[in-house]
Amino acid sequence: MARSWFLAFSFIFLCVAGPPSGYAQIFRVDYGSKKTSGQIKNGQVTATIEHQRRINSDGSNVVQPVVNVLVGGLQVGSISAEEVGSPNSILQIVDLDPSNPYPEVLLSTFTGGAHCCNDTRVLTSDASGKYWSEVRLGLSDGGTDFASDPLNLGRNVIVGRDDRFLYRFGSYADSWSPARIWQLNGLKFIDVSRLPEYLPIHRKSLGYMSSWFSQRKQEVPNGFLSAYVANKSLVGEVFDGWDRMLLRYDPNEKWGLTVCAAGYDDNGTCKAKEIVYDSYPQALRAFLIETGYLTESGR
Repeated sequence: MARSWFLAFSFIFLCVAGPPSGYAQIFRVDYGSKKTSGQIKNGQVTATIEHQRRINSDGSNVVQPVVNVLVGGLQVGSISAEEVGSPNSILQIVDLDPSNPYPEVLLSTFTGGAHCCNDTRVLTSDASGKYWSEVRLGLSDGGTDFASDPLNLGRNVIVGRDDRFLYRFGSYADSWSPARIWQLNGLKFIDVSRLPEYLPIHRKSLGYMSSWFSQRKQEVPNGFLSAYVANKSLVGEVFDGWDRMLLRYDPNEKWGLTVCAAGYDDNGTCKAKEIVYDSYPQALRAFLIETGYLTESGR
């Protein structure tokens, strides 16, 4: 289910967003491409990418995406992603932060694995344009990301999913996630999912999610319902979402009722006493407060 949801989410996003802003400034290296290097340019900014192949110290045949960035012909910085088994990257020059004079250079690489991971990094300048720094969005589930202006608002962002929902109340296959929208501000990405201008994205996602209720088989509902309530919160309808959840959740499912808030040690033992919730609604309430979809007061 999660894989089909990922594909459907991608379709929903593309329907809302259309082609990504600055699409001509994207260079792709993927499994089916014979290209291992390339160059793109946007104004004074030029970015070159090379997938450097080597046999690493573990004896594995790997490639490492390396990007060099030039402004006016002079190198200002570089990005080197982690070694991966097969080339699958997106290189993009796109304006993510209007407070500086140059567009950013984005490198998004799929690290491989059944459910993980996409590694997205950008090289951005300060307000003077003299000093460039790398900012990492972090690892996320799924394939490579690009930046776009999905609703033609004049600001490019990265639209992804909230990976905190994966495995929280069900297996990967039974997990769903609401959209999560990232904006680059200086040297950090901030979550702007709740800004009112992005409401159409959440409405579109919710429209697809709502089709779940008409399905004949809803054997593992709790992983879906957590994301559904969160999505309803994003559109200002959390109480309606909560009432629908109460009618459909599986009270016998124990996945997600025991939580190790302190994290695990190297032996897989919780570092502190685990929290055990009495019911799915109780565990879901705590999780939605933790992730910001619900306040402490339950609003």
